Amino acid sequence: MPSRPRSNQSAQLTVAKTRTGLGLVATRRFRTNDTIIKLGGRVVDADILWKRGGTFADNCFRFGPETYLDPGDRLGRYLNHSCDPSAAICKESNQLFLFAARPITAGDEVTIDYSTTLGDDDIWTMRCNCGRRQCRGRIKRFGSLPAAVKQDYIERGMVPKYIIKTLGWRA
Repeated sequence: MPSRPRSNQSAQLTVAKTRTGLGLVATRRFRTNDTIIKLGGRVVDADILWKRGGTFADNCFRFGPETYLDPGDRLGRYLNHSCDPSAAICKESNQLFLFAARPITAGDEVTIDYSTTLGDDDIWTMRCNCGRRQCRGRIKRFGSLPAAVKQDYIERGMVPKYIIKTLGWRA
């Protein structure tokens, strides 16, 4: 997994109208592997996630085997999906970080592939409307991705280890 440089400079993002609604837009350039932001929020148990459901569950990120990160009203709430993502999530020191998976220029929407945050024990799915040439049409668990996409994401450090472990693989 590539090392994630940490910058003392605060990440510059804005919430703006995007193709699919409100999303995160870069107001400065990020190089591949630059840390964009720390994804803040509160960690909740999977049971709470499924009891509350709805928009609450839709906006949470898998944090561990039985936990999720609720971003509340923080920037993570506006992180949209793309089947051709510009960013990804990694977990370091028990915190989630958003990093650039490829160069991002000012004005670009910052997106992740939601499948990289869904373990094979997750049942959540969503119709995709990313509009990219490689759009898969439906967002599902990581294990449902085409083998070449899974391998590429793993090699580029775009999949948290706890997601890979849900496949029964060692990361």
